[in-house]
Amino acid sequence: MHTVLGWFCFITLSATAGLHVYWGLGGLWPADNAAALSRTVIGTHGGVMPPAGLTLVVAALIFAAGSFAFARGVLAWDSLILLRVPLAGLALIFLLRGAVTYIPGPFTQAAEPFAHLNAVYFSPLILALGAAFTALALSPRN
Repeated sequence: MHTVLGWFCFITLSATAGLHVYWGLGGLWPADNAAALSRTVIGTHGGVMPPAGLTLVVAALIFAAGSFAFARGVLAWDSLILLRVPLAGLALIFLLRGAVTYIPGPFTQAAEPFAHLNAVYFSPLILALGAAFTALALSPRN
């Protein structure tokens, strides 16, 4: 099961990081312009995308998160300080980010289509990643 969870996190987050690199380098998919992209993937009303450098840093952090899951789940590394603690932190971050969508707060004023996409697709996937990180952090290796 660890292997499946490790691959799930790594593939999902690597693809997500790749999209962030694409956007950081000026790509617009799935929109036609920066304002529509901002509304679709960030949910901002102002239509301004973050600076390229920040987007590339986010891409690196997302890839690093997937790499922790890969190391624990696929490579079977087992270190409390180097893997389990970071995975527990990632679990907390992902679970909180996924849950905040469904309670009153910052996402209640999000622009469409992000608000719908976030509630139906993004947050459930983020919650699944959080659950996978939790399992990788807390469960013993077989």
